[in-house]
Amino acid sequence: MSVSSVLTTTSYEITGVAHGGEGVCRIEGQVCFVAYALPGDMIRVRVTRQAKRVLWGEIEELVAPSPDRAAACCCKFGSCGGCSWLHFAYPAQAEWKRRIVSDCLERIAGVSSEIEWAEDPSLWTGYRTRVRLHAESGRIGFHAQGSHDVVDIEQCPLCHDTVNAALQRLRGLDIRDVIELVTNPLGDDVLVWTQHAQPRLKEVFPGAAWPRLKGERSSFLFDGRPIVNGAFCQASLLLNRLLLKTVEELVGAPTSLLDLYCGNGNLSLSFAGKARVVGIDRNGPAVAAASALGLGDYRAGDEARFTEALRSERWDVILLDPPRTGAKAIAPALADSDADAIVYVSCDPATLARDVKTLASRGWRLVRAVAVDLFPHTAHIETICRLER
Repeated sequence: MSVSSVLTTTSYEITGVAHGGEGVCRIEGQVCFVAYALPGDMIRVRVTRQAKRVLWGEIEELVAPSPDRAAACCCKFGSCGGCSWLHFAYPAQAEWKRRIVSDCLERIAGVSSEIEWAEDPSLWTGYRTRVRLHAESGRIGFHAQGSHDVVDIEQCPLCHDTVNAALQRLRGLDIRDVIELVTNPLGDDVLVWTQHAQPRLKEVFPGAAWPRLKGERSSFLFDGRPIVNGAFCQASLLLNRLLLKTVEELVGAPTSLLDLYCGNGNLSLSFAGKARVVGIDRNGPAVAAASALGLGDYRAGDEARFTEALRSERWDVILLDPPRTGAKAIAPALADSDADAIVYVSCDPATLARDVKTLASRGWRLVRAVAVDLFPHTAHIETICRLER
């Protein structure tokens, strides 16, 4: 089959969605991943790339739409890569997110589990308070789907009004950089972080900063959490409340809690004052901001420090929220711990399943798994698992 071929004589049914969000069909026995295709679509496909027994394609013609296909509320949808499921209606979108998590756990970890669901329908749009934008040649926006071309956007329907307002203030500055915006949805705070020095930004956003800029970084408090310029926070400070509620339910009421990859203490500050809380993370400014609240013992450290903390004493609950790559480096020490429970928060079902497999092989049992809809209208999924001996 030629990669450049256009399949005009046969239509194919999309039978599912892959971990990355593409629709899945089979063409001449080969799996084909099709961008923007939805389960139930009948399509003709233009194949754009192939590997051994795997194809990638585009929709050449939508022969019959899925019953779950909806009109996207953005004129840039389909070219802008900021989201991929704006045309995927609820509740089908939610059901497929649960299925993706379930499939990863079963296929990779060999673990079957009923995946619970947590969502806030009032925040299916307008929820993002943190965005990573690209500025280039007078354009500001997200990369186009599958490329590094910048799609210029006036506003984004998934972004909170405060983000869209800040985006308008960025326009006309004619800078070339990657820009991270974090806004306070209940206030006037705007944090701007760039990869390179951008003095012009400080004329519009006094708190703008970059890695080599000296001085204390700007920050603000939201729901008792310090939001620090240049440090990780969730994509939505409003939906973060849903995450916190779910984490608190799965953690329970421990007397001691070790929080690994703790960042600004987002997940564990709720327990400080009720339990002995120790948090460790590589990001010094985030840890310092959490420590300054005086509610828990927050320390800077890498995976070696994580392992030392795991082995130095017994913890009622170990809480971790690693980056997308997962916790492979500390999985053996985590598995050897004698805690009552491990609560693992993950933004990637595949690396979560890989680490759950390690834990399961050493006597841990998955007792609850909840998929939390922190990224509506995208294929991203946050999952929280509780494991016990």
